[in-house]
Amino acid sequence: QLFWIWLSKTWYVSESITTLQNPFKSDVFMYSDIGCFRRKNILTPGQPMIQHREVIPRHAMLQMAHHKPNPPPTHQVWWNDKRTQPQHFYHSGSQMVAYEDTWIKFHEYFVQVVDGFFQRNMFVGEDQAVLQSTCLQHPDICEYIPFTQVRNDNHYFGLRTVVHRGGAFEPWK
Repeated sequence: QLFWIWLSKTWYVSESITTLQNPFKSDVFMYSDIGCFRRKNILTPGQPMIQHREVIPRHAMLQMAHHKPNPPPTHQVWWNDKRTQPQHFYHSGSQMVAYEDTWIKFHEYFVQVVDGFFQRNMFVGEDQAVLQSTCLQHPDICEYIPFTQVRNDNHYFGLRTVVHRGGAFEPWK
């Protein structure tokens, strides 16, 4: 059942936007695993996490690459082999941020990819691989901040620093 919780990240945010009718009246939404909040010295207390909206692409989901992006060969858009092909695994999966219309579109793509994994009898328990496959199949909707561009933060949760402190970044598409 834990796998279903991990696979529900995009659903949680999409439901907040659609079914719950955007109770925050926001146009930008960020998913963040709870582990993001363990270190107290990254975020400014009492301030929203997102302080620098200018770093968020208008039509793409911004995500962290915990290693230098090195996608598998282009014919491998159905990819879930982070154990035997770690050189092709870079998607953090712990944080994502986008405008509400991009969230909805990304979630639609994600659901299609999950269905495709099932049709191919592929393991869906590694949510990062499913999210990365979504980006491999729909590259125009994804941008990554490589961890090497983020200073003084965790390689999985560095996106909090990007949106909270801002800076000059060169996203990988």
